Amino acid sequence: MSLDATLPTNSNRLPFESVDSGIDLSYKTDTFGLGPGTQLHPTRLNSLGIVIISCALICVLIAACTRQTAPVEPKFRGRLLLLAGENTNGADLFELTAAPTGSTYNLSIVTTGVFEAAASPDRTQLLYTTKNGILLRDLRTGAVNPLVKGENYCLAWSPDGRRFSYKQKSSAQEKAPGSAAGAPTKLYVSDLDGKAKLIWEDLFANYGTVSPPGQSSVLERAADPSGCAQWIAPDRFIFDRFLGALPKQKKSDEVLKPNTTTLAILSDPVKLSDTDRKWSIESICQVGSAALVRPHDQNQPILIAQNLNHLETLNPAPAPCSGCRFVGFAAHSCVPFFIEEITGTKSELFALSPSGWQRQRGTRLDRTFSVAATMLINSSARLMIVGDVPASLLLIDTETGETVPFFAKSAEPPGLLFPRPVVWIEN
Repeated sequence: MSLDATLPTNSNRLPFESVDSGIDLSYKTDTFGLGPGTQLHPTRLNSLGIVIISCALICVLIAACTRQTAPVEPKFRGRLLLLAGENTNGADLFELTAAPTGSTYNLSIVTTGVFEAAASPDRTQLLYTTKNGILLRDLRTGAVNPLVKGENYCLAWSPDGRRFSYKQKSSAQEKAPGSAAGAPTKLYVSDLDGKAKLIWEDLFANYGTVSPPGQSSVLERAADPSGCAQWIAPDRFIFDRFLGALPKQKKSDEVLKPNTTTLAILSDPVKLSDTDRKWSIESICQVGSAALVRPHDQNQPILIAQNLNHLETLNPAPAPCSGCRFVGFAAHSCVPFFIEEITGTKSELFALSPSGWQRQRGTRLDRTFSVAATMLINSSARLMIVGDVPASLLLIDTETGETVPFFAKSAEPPGLLFPRPVVWIEN
């Protein structure tokens, strides 16, 4: 049988040629780069588009990662009360608020002739002294009540905000025996109705109240408030005094220093418990018991105590820094902040964890501050207000170090010399 006879006829053959012609094999042919008139196959075109888009996305991502993000300036909210100016008649008490635009600030004088001011722990009331006495201002209503007459200083609130302590200069006729500084001083505690109780009268010296002729003692007390009473509970506080026989002074203008630290317990009668003066109290947290102390009559080192209930056995731990300066606790917390100078033009701001007092990551600041600088840290511990000589009022982000002045040099309000922030009302 012949081969032809074994093959199917044309009508019975499978349509091989038709199948071959229905399959697009053009993808097997590289037409890229051919002359005019040639076209890329859709599959090839899609692949090329994916490559181009991928490259564009990579470029965008690289640009986003390498582009420097502009720092966000810290924003002030709330109300700030501050003292500014200094003369024999006292300073001005200002109130600063943000304007509706948020980029400028409103500054107004609340009152004048203020020597010292202290806000209550809940920031609803303000005690302040004038040459005539102590006044209490309600920061919600603006109402003012006079409480105590006379020349007073060293205002300090009890932790519950129901009482306060203060010192008062006696009249010039009541000269302290053996003291060239003048009249003795008295330590009082008062309620918010002005009912005062005498705690201690210092007959030997009036240390902490002497100022150069023609100046008030505001600057002196602002730089070193350690001579004032320090409250450790609603019914007790600590103060320094001199006990014992009056030593012979080598110089007529020599000021007698205290030699005893006394715990006053406000019962009836008041109980006083004395220990040898070993520590100077830097600050006590208002919402807890933690305290920062120094060896008395020394600026360093700064030490941390869990509480000050037993001064005779107090054994504070050193703060984790050398030569640093305590600047304040964050509002409504016991988170302490410190500043440490790195160079003559740079410093580092950092906080300690209140649970174990470990040093937290700090932030670099392109500036240093004078010893007279006053700081307030808000409750979030994120923002800090600084007032410094001669006329600096700054807002600082404690995490980024971004610093902005409240007022530009060309727009500084008149009279804003030596600004001292007193209280930051956040809402």
